[in-house]
Amino acid sequence: MASLAERYQALVRWVEAAGGRLHPAVEVYHDEVTKGSFRVKDAGVLGVDDDIVCLPLSCSLSFLNAVAGHPSIATALPPAIPAPDEETRFPTEFLGNVPPHVVGRFFLMQEYLRRDESPWSPYIRTLPPPEHMAGMLPVVWPAGDVEFLRGTNAHVAVHEIRASLKREYKHAIKFLPEKLQFAYTRPLYYWAYCIFTTRSFRPSLIIPDAESLSLPSKTDDFSILLPLFDVGNHSPLAKTAWLTDEHSRTCTLRSGQPYAAGQQVFNNYGMKTNAELLLGYGFILPEGEGFHNDYVHIKTKAVPAAGDLHASHIVALRPFSHPSSVIGRSRLLDPDHFSCLPRFSHLQDSLIASLYESIARRNNESCDIRLPEILQGRIPQGLLEEIVDSLGTKLTMDLEEIELHDPPYEATNSNRELALLYRGQCKKVLDHALASLSSVSP
Repeated sequence: MASLAERYQALVRWVEAAGGRLHPAVEVYHDEVTKGSFRVKDAGVLGVDDDIVCLPLSCSLSFLNAVAGHPSIATALPPAIPAPDEETRFPTEFLGNVPPHVVGRFFLMQEYLRRDESPWSPYIRTLPPPEHMAGMLPVVWPAGDVEFLRGTNAHVAVHEIRASLKREYKHAIKFLPEKLQFAYTRPLYYWAYCIFTTRSFRPSLIIPDAESLSLPSKTDDFSILLPLFDVGNHSPLAKTAWLTDEHSRTCTLRSGQPYAAGQQVFNNYGMKTNAELLLGYGFILPEGEGFHNDYVHIKTKAVPAAGDLHASHIVALRPFSHPSSVIGRSRLLDPDHFSCLPRFSHLQDSLIASLYESIARRNNESCDIRLPEILQGRIPQGLLEEIVDSLGTKLTMDLEEIELHDPPYEATNSNRELALLYRGQCKKVLDHALASLSSVSP
């Protein structure tokens, strides 16, 4: 079997044969720390505005390929989207009853099962195989490893996502012919979920004219895998641009900063907290003086989507005004004019506003007060005290929940070590927020 380095080389050749390219000074590098990553070659240099990788849309893999050229589904997809062979098309009933994001995962399963016959085999051979997925994401960790997250919001999200995946698979598989159901197993579906979750991109960012394609779904109801493009690891401070060309049907990852020989070249997945990175990518970023990524999510919706941490407010390790709270400030309602009482400094402004509105309505008081006045405590003293008490109760309960379920034994593998690190940072966030909240009497 070819080594991983050889498989990455084959992937680059496959992309180049399709009209794509990897910057000549950049290589795909693999070690136990970074896994697969982009790196500047020993004698190379990457400059500002240099294109790291350029990928033709014909190399992408998604729901679009499953419906391309299908006689029963009318679309206006460009020829750049390769259609499946007649014998590998999914049944009309399957495509008509299964959500697009699930269809995309089944299409990846199909291409994995086709092995060397798949046009995407050079790409799929570089992906973590299904038998190694137990270390990919918490949602597929063994039960004993997931227990190390108990008490945190990530533990709740894992079980929500698992339940959702189970429902999706059970619904979809019944629309496939019985002869296929034995190959399209639930573990393989979970693997496809992990691959899409950790590596895919939103169509609206990749296809500039997506609205004109007459798709049988909304543009971002599914996601797209971009071979080679997806090798870049995440840095929230990396300066990058994702560019698309409607005429050449290509997407380009462009560097916005210089890199010297031997340096890792990063992509930027967006402003994601460690909770979101853990659930969606299987890692967290360490705390540093100049940057931290530690936030605890507090949900306010009664029934948010499974594992959806965006339907929540965040509590920060450091004040939102601190230079290292980059991710936190990106979530503020008014990041350019954030001024608040010191006791609210670790709390997202939307959380304070939401509590104010809820308590004011319950007390039949006016809600017609501007956000800065609420944050600065220029509201009735009794209402301010209720907000502080409510926050103190909630944060204390969350902290006690984590401490109650602290594992009684040491971590014995990397999943558990990661979980312990994450829960430790969650406790630190809540400790700091509670200390700030109680620093001054109402």
